[in-house]
Amino acid sequence: MTRILHLWVFLFFSLLVTGLARAETVRLEPGQGIGDLKPHLVYESDPSASLADILNRFRSGAFSPTLKASLLGTNYAPEAWAAVEIYNATLNDGRAPDPFILTVELPLVSELDAYVIRESGFTENLINYSIFEPFAPEDHSVTRLRTPVFQIAPQERVTLLVNFKFGPFQSFKMALETPVELEASAFASGITHTAFYAFTISCLIFFFGFHLAMKNWIGMLYALQFGLGLAFIGYIDGLWFRFFFPDNPELQSPIGFFLLFALSGVGFVISGRSLVQDRRETRLSIALTSMASLSVAGFALSFFSPGTYVAFFGYVLLALMFVSVFLAGRRWRRAEGAAHLSGELISAAGTLLVVGLIALMVVGLEAEILPVATTVKGIFSCLLIATMTGLTAHIVALRHKHANAVKAEIKALEAETKRSRELLVAERNYTRARDLASLRQRQLATASHDLKQPITSLRLSFDHLADHIEPPVRQRLAEAFDYMEALSNSYLKETTPRSAEAETENLPDQKAGDEPLRTGVRMARADPAETESYELSLVLDTVQQMFGEEAISKGLKLRRVASSRKTAVPAIVLMRIASNLVSNAVKYTETGKVLIGVRNRGQTVDLCVLDTGPGLTRAEQECFLKAYEKGSSSRGHGLGLSVCHDLAREHGLAFTCQSVKGRGTQFRLTLPASN
Repeated sequence: MTRILHLWVFLFFSLLVTGLARAETVRLEPGQGIGDLKPHLVYESDPSASLADILNRFRSGAFSPTLKASLLGTNYAPEAWAAVEIYNATLNDGRAPDPFILTVELPLVSELDAYVIRESGFTENLINYSIFEPFAPEDHSVTRLRTPVFQIAPQERVTLLVNFKFGPFQSFKMALETPVELEASAFASGITHTAFYAFTISCLIFFFGFHLAMKNWIGMLYALQFGLGLAFIGYIDGLWFRFFFPDNPELQSPIGFFLLFALSGVGFVISGRSLVQDRRETRLSIALTSMASLSVAGFALSFFSPGTYVAFFGYVLLALMFVSVFLAGRRWRRAEGAAHLSGELISAAGTLLVVGLIALMVVGLEAEILPVATTVKGIFSCLLIATMTGLTAHIVALRHKHANAVKAEIKALEAETKRSRELLVAERNYTRARDLASLRQRQLATASHDLKQPITSLRLSFDHLADHIEPPVRQRLAEAFDYMEALSNSYLKETTPRSAEAETENLPDQKAGDEPLRTGVRMARADPAETESYELSLVLDTVQQMFGEEAISKGLKLRRVASSRKTAVPAIVLMRIASNLVSNAVKYTETGKVLIGVRNRGQTVDLCVLDTGPGLTRAEQECFLKAYEKGSSSRGHGLGLSVCHDLAREHGLAFTCQSVKGRGTQFRLTLPASN
């Protein structure tokens, strides 16, 4: 009895010790997988052990709860085993076994083998992956490795053994998912990766294009370095292997080492070029630029020894590169202008994060919160945004400062250019006006010359017929011919070219504020002392005789008020003004009368023309004083009033108009009187 009791005690303690040494069993709920198997895994690091030995060690509790695999223990990928026991707690009610898929997210894993060992001892090799084999799409789910579908029956207990041959990362994630769960997680992972690459590529295109447009070589080198960094992340995610050389796995190692050493090499070049001041090299700039040769040497060494030692050398260069870029960039910004504190803090934080991540990868610690690949993407995005915004803002500030400095110089040049342009415009306008005046002068001279011969011929014909014409009619015709000959001779005299001295002597004195000539013909002002005085009645009588018949034909009364006052104003000027005023009055007055006369003002007299016509508004008066402006019902050329206004102004005479709409108009020309 005592022996039996001792035996039961021994078995109890043996089972207790065995249960404590073994890992806990993971229970599967009906229709559900396990999103994270890592907390339930135990590990063993013995590359020489067989599968049977590893299974026995696991069942005997020899596995450790922590992963012990040194990255520098050998010049090859470190190897480890992970194991877990899984129990399907689904009731055995005759239903079919549940399908599951094992997924492993371990960037740059060299080899991976997964086994399922059932209670009967039957062993299934779920996956046999090697980086040295061609790419197999069925072994991948986006960036994760996956096994084919395998089944676990209800109430069945299985042992899962996974053998890893790590790359530079020892942080991984393992999950047991149903096909439906795998489809959902793969879709979410695909969306996340697509968004990341689309965002970063867009930023890089803008970054490079902006600094290319600004001709900033440092900025373009930064864009190149971030492009290499994005390419290295794509290499970690397996995109190069998947899309560019799926049938050439031997390219995996050289491309990976090239991207690793290219990152550090370009960074050292950026550091060295950032310290060049005014195109003068310094010792530090030469030293940092020369460190790029270490990257070239490391890449060359990778062809002879593509293992963990060369990779570790690349990680050290990468860390030194980040430090040098940070310090050199800080000195460059201070040399170019005041550095913003927030930009320096962001750069320092990003550098520390990257250096810390490299340290974690080197010593083989695990990131328990986020996977390493996700952490690398996050840090890359932060560094890209910080560098892009900080460097772009700094360049824009420098350009703005330079633009402000140049703006003052340009302003003076613009003012000088404006003055030159105004002078050029004035010169062109003067030339155009001179040419137009010359053209009008030639036209007037031609017209006056062409009219002179017919007038002379008519005058000769009139002289032959004068004996047969009644004296009053003969007198009026003679005065009309005299007026036309005088007018033609006056135009010819005024348009005859004269020497510059003669023109200067005959130009009237022009006061400030005088308006330009409206008709384009400048008439010489007559000197009263050199002109013979005459009675104004001569002009009034002539005008009455010229338009008397026309007034009678319209049923109007054309009256004049005789005057014995004299003036020395050229008779041809008064005849032109008076004839134009009376002609307009007779033309536009439908009923009533037209009156011409002289009012005494002491030393001056007013030559007045009054009518009972439609009258003019103030706006119409101002409009009709301009050449070629006329009313809608006018059949003339719009020159009558403008000629009167210009002649009066040229001879220093006051010409005014008073009118009441619908009642009539009075024009008054103020003349100097002669004794």
